[in-house]
Amino acid sequence: MSMNDEELLAALAEARRSAAGVPDRIREIGRSAFAWRTVDAELAALSTEAPAGARAEPAAVRALTFAARAVTIEVEVTDEALHGQVVPPRPGEIELHDRTGVVAVAQVDEVGWFVLSPVPRGMFRLHLRAGGTLVVTEWVTI
Repeated sequence: MSMNDEELLAALAEARRSAAGVPDRIREIGRSAFAWRTVDAELAALSTEAPAGARAEPAAVRALTFAARAVTIEVEVTDEALHGQVVPPRPGEIELHDRTGVVAVAQVDEVGWFVLSPVPRGMFRLHLRAGGTLVVTEWVTI
């Protein structure tokens, strides 16, 4: 059973109308799922351990630690930039991605330091290429 041009155009128009009703949050999640194209990368998980005696009240995230098997990416959030260090130190390149793609790129120096700006608004993740490996962090919002 094949469609003629008019039936195909009608089906496409209906699909477009249906997609218009999808909530923005669901669209954002769908775009984030596109990250599967980096399935070969090692995922660095956000450390969620709270310090002893920490209060249960919500607080602004100012420091992030992403731990992968062989590397940790530590990030401090300032008003102007993300200041970070790769541990153990290794030179490379780090990219800041939001849901639209790459928004900033920085070199990681020989002691592991990097600075990315501007500070992302909304969901973001980091892609680290160093020593022949790719490490991708979880999506996070600050």
